[in-house]
Amino acid sequence: MKTIKILLLVIILSQYNNLFAQNDWENPEMIGQNKEKPHATSMVFESKTQALENSRAESPFYQSLNGTWFFNWVVKPGNRPVDFYKESFDVQAWDKIEVPSNWQMKGYGKPIYVNNIDHGRDPWGKLNPPKISEHYNPVGSYKRKFTIPENWEDREVFINFDGVKSAFYIWVNGQKVGYSQGSMTPAEFNITQYLKKGTNQLAVQVFRWSDGTFLEDQDMWRMSGIYRNVYLYSTLKIHIRDFKWTAQLDDKFENATLQLNAEIINKAKNTKGTSLEAWIKKEDGLQMLFESELEKIGKSSKINVTKKTEIKNPKLWSAETPNLYPLLLVLKKKNKTLEVQKCNFGFRDIRLSKDGRLLVNGKTVLMKGVNRHDMHPTFGQAVPDDEIKKSLVLMKQNNINAVRTAHYPNAPEFYEMCDKIGLYVMNEANMEFNVAYKGNRNRSNKEWSAAFTDRMASMVERDKNHPCILFWSLGNEAVSGDNFKLMANYG
Repeated sequence: MKTIKILLLVIILSQYNNLFAQNDWENPEMIGQNKEKPHATSMVFESKTQALENSRAESPFYQSLNGTWFFNWVVKPGNRPVDFYKESFDVQAWDKIEVPSNWQMKGYGKPIYVNNIDHGRDPWGKLNPPKISEHYNPVGSYKRKFTIPENWEDREVFINFDGVKSAFYIWVNGQKVGYSQGSMTPAEFNITQYLKKGTNQLAVQVFRWSDGTFLEDQDMWRMSGIYRNVYLYSTLKIHIRDFKWTAQLDDKFENATLQLNAEIINKAKNTKGTSLEAWIKKEDGLQMLFESELEKIGKSSKINVTKKTEIKNPKLWSAETPNLYPLLLVLKKKNKTLEVQKCNFGFRDIRLSKDGRLLVNGKTVLMKGVNRHDMHPTFGQAVPDDEIKKSLVLMKQNNINAVRTAHYPNAPEFYEMCDKIGLYVMNEANMEFNVAYKGNRNRSNKEWSAAFTDRMASMVERDKNHPCILFWSLGNEAVSGDNFKLMANYG
């Protein structure tokens, strides 16, 4: 009898916990599970020549997952296929959808234009942040297969989503990998431990609305889905995880002090004899800037490298003269190249004069700018590269020299084009918090602090090496508060 009572109590407690359990997509403090830290946009190559001559997508350690996926769409979470991620689940009868795309542009639901969701004007019913209606929150379930190349054996494998709206889960071979919010910057996961030889299964479930939606309350069309590039890439066990280049020009704007801050991570056993080289490509060829012998890095640990070097008479970057220098980082072990990463760098000086003028390389600049949404009438928010380039060329032809990414970070390719074509950028965080949450209009709610800071960090860390960026914006029309102080103090 005592055993029966205990079992009944366990069942009752279990049901109680299920009843009051908080969904991840309605929890402001849950912004991700098992995600990698944000880092600069880059790619791994085998040699300096390969890095200089090829795009990221042409690396032998890059594999695009764009294309046709199996797809299921439902109006509310209660109707979603909860077991679809299992390897035994058959999706052959499902629809198919192009990735990247917004599912509304493919006939699943409708795009919604809402200026803001304050004062009860929200797309799903009663305004009650961070809660989302259980009756209208469309869910898209995606599934596809992929194969790991043979030359990736014994390497670490990552999956990168450049943009997914607004929250999603990921599974590989039936195993849960993680969860992500923050729809305008990358979500990256290390999937090495979940892989197997031969064919692998990838499953992704995307929620149209989440508590993150309250932080993405911009004046724009509301769409959803996997709408930016998805790809795999692989690295050795020892790897340049992140890097930041900065330059300080002298008072005459003639010479520069170039500084590197790099982070090397290691999962290998033996790192003896490992070094990091830095190279710059000038008109007369490649020139080594420095070589740094790395101290022994323990397994599952990291090391930070900081180096400075002098650069004589570099051609300066500006919107009128967008001079770029390829900078290479080369990780070596006993003279054998392990990996190479490239960054197109521009030397420029940005400051305000005492009378409030904006100076670029010591010269007054008049900003003739526009706001730009990453949006297209045919493709929605899945804007192809050639359409991005077309809009930027049109700006240059009309004497526009500056762009504000209103009101969120754009696709990574946008910044590379601005570097090359010569456009100044105000990079804006994916933040517009119009909602009067619990009567607190000053955005100081601590339960939202991590989400605020994460949106700044993910933007800054991704885009920190682009010379086109003159300003960083905390967001749009979101008043003020302690959480914005945290964003401003980041880094």
